[in-house]
Amino acid sequence: MCGISGVATFKEAGAPESVTEKINRALRHRGPDDEGYFRDQGEKAILGHTRLSIIDLGSGHQPIFNEDGRIAVVFNGEIYNYLELRKELEHKGHTFSTQSDTEVIVHLYEEMGHDCVHRLRGMFAFAIWDGHKDELYLARDRVGKKPLYYAIANETLYFASEIQALYDIPEIPKEIDYGAIDHYLTYSYIPSPYSIYKAIRKLPPAHRLVYHANGMEIVRYWAPDYRPKTSLDYEGAKRELIRILSEAVRMRLLSDVPLGAFLSGGVDSSTVVALMSRLSNRPVKTFAIGFPDKDFNELSYAKEVARLYQTDHHEFMVEPNRLEVLPDIVRHYGEPYGDSSAIPTWYLSRITRGHVTVALNGDGGDELFGGYAWYRVIHHLNRASNLVGRPLSVVLRHLGRQLLPRRIQRGLELLALPAPQRFQALRSFIGTHDREDLYHENFRQQLEIAAEEYLCRLYDGSLEHDYDRLFCADFLSYLPEDLLVKVDRASMAHGLECRSPFLDQELVEFSCSLPPDWKISGGRSKRILKEAMADWFPKGFLDRPKMGFSVPIGKWFRGELRSFIYDRLMDGQLASMPLLRKQSIRAILQEHFEGVRDHETRIWNLFMLSLWFDEYGKPI
Repeated sequence: MCGISGVATFKEAGAPESVTEKINRALRHRGPDDEGYFRDQGEKAILGHTRLSIIDLGSGHQPIFNEDGRIAVVFNGEIYNYLELRKELEHKGHTFSTQSDTEVIVHLYEEMGHDCVHRLRGMFAFAIWDGHKDELYLARDRVGKKPLYYAIANETLYFASEIQALYDIPEIPKEIDYGAIDHYLTYSYIPSPYSIYKAIRKLPPAHRLVYHANGMEIVRYWAPDYRPKTSLDYEGAKRELIRILSEAVRMRLLSDVPLGAFLSGGVDSSTVVALMSRLSNRPVKTFAIGFPDKDFNELSYAKEVARLYQTDHHEFMVEPNRLEVLPDIVRHYGEPYGDSSAIPTWYLSRITRGHVTVALNGDGGDELFGGYAWYRVIHHLNRASNLVGRPLSVVLRHLGRQLLPRRIQRGLELLALPAPQRFQALRSFIGTHDREDLYHENFRQQLEIAAEEYLCRLYDGSLEHDYDRLFCADFLSYLPEDLLVKVDRASMAHGLECRSPFLDQELVEFSCSLPPDWKISGGRSKRILKEAMADWFPKGFLDRPKMGFSVPIGKWFRGELRSFIYDRLMDGQLASMPLLRKQSIRAILQEHFEGVRDHETRIWNLFMLSLWFDEYGKPI
């Protein structure tokens, strides 16, 4: 893992070298082992790199060049099929000067140009400066494991692995994007291409960017396809799933440094650890996080897997007083981020890095195989709406507003919505009416695009089955914009590389080809994965209800943190800004404290937004 950065310009003055050095300094936590720079002969571009050494420890210094030195690459990630690609490229006459996977990229680019991304199997964000064309080429991996931010100011493009690395560049305007805050309060994250600042954008997953004298072009090069379905029967698909998943794990065990695994005790991480144990000739090092609150603690299940596969197991307990890390989390995430599971992920990364440099995890299993309860909820609501009909749903909603319990009212409101809006409403933390109550008038007037449109656009009604629409929408939104951001920032803050076998390209494409009822059947989620792995675990172990990697912040807010949160939100900088109505924040807090409604996610989002403004933001 690494940090990459750079500047490209076509102004006569050339690229400012001091800027790249400043950006690189802000990325050293991502690559504490080495750093390097490249300056184009024509002074049109500078590339910077900070390195966390994983493969080819001795000769993998970046930037890396092609044979004539005119094409340079800086790279963050891992290419798991690089040995296969290297053989092909050597056969075509390319000469390699290192054993690094990075060098494959520059030679593959020579062969295929912008289409080189189609052959790369792995996680990546990279930048190539082509001195023959005077062109900068940026790309991100298909799923969005590795981040990439960019900004164009004064005819100059700046890019970096993390947004905060661009904050100290005075040429980049720091005007807050109101729409980004709306998205954040709605979903707990800011989705690409947006960022907290209007001038800075994220390159979305599976996209490539080309910058040259005539301007900039951004193109999507890959998307998940749920339409063609496998010709295998169910038993054959189970065998193929184990084969592909085993191969994905095997490829991710390649490392010249110590390696281990996150182990929550859930289906996905347990599956990865089981496969690692079968493929490794020594005990796997496993790492787990728990909470004193038994409703949020899966440590007993992690211990059971550790005993079963005789791993070298390590644990850590997270308590409310562990929130002292929040200022560090805010600094490393760089923009408002509201998923509270960043806290255990931060601690898990820290304890893991004390023992290994690489950790495998189970990220992606829920999106690929239907692990979330909300899939079944939305599917049943869609079926009910089709049976009842939307006009009758609207009538029932109006009749029930004053007569029925709030939960049933909510269900009737959802039935009355079109399917895309119903999905969006269930996957968001603030609705239209709540927004009108919470947002200051000045704030609402600045919103050009409502955050609701983001998820509605991703709900692909052309797909035949409800579940495929939901899997696809989550794969394109929640997975890359929330979960992968969480793990990347927390792990890289500690110089730890995380690898995700479930997000292997071949496994993703195979999963898309499976019929939805092989994933969710009746009340059972992840059916094919659980049945494929059934013989690897005690009977019933994989069938317990999903707990998730959540934090008991709702209870903390009513207990140890009540006064702290109230004072912070009512008297801090956020409350004094023309963004939110103070009386609405007070009402949310009181309803939560008194147990009238559960507002834990809204309160947490407001709290983290407040911390971000204290660290980075300026009053609007």
